Amino acid sequence: MLKYIFALIILLALLLVGVTVGANNDQIIVFNYIIAQMHIRLSTLVAILFGLGLILGWFISSFFYIKLKIQHISVQRQLKKQTDLINRTAQKTVAPTEKV
Repeated sequence: MLKYIFALIILLALLLVGVTVGANNDQIIVFNYIIAQMHIRLSTLVAILFGLGLILGWFISSFFYIKLKIQHISVQRQLKKQTDLINRTAQKTVAPTEKV
């Protein structure tokens, strides 16, 4: 629960910083990209690029998380097979009894 409260505080702090930066950067700039250009407020451009970076980072992190999750499932299956094999081998092998 404390983790969620901490994350919420950080999110609110970032939102506050974003609103402050956005309020102070209201000048119009020319944004040139490969095929065209546009006149846009600096705060809007910063917000758009921040959002794109956030989404791109989320997708990349999700890709690696899913990749690791699949590897974990595969290793768990291998472990289960090997454990079953060891248990079956141990049951088949009977310790010889000593003759007196």
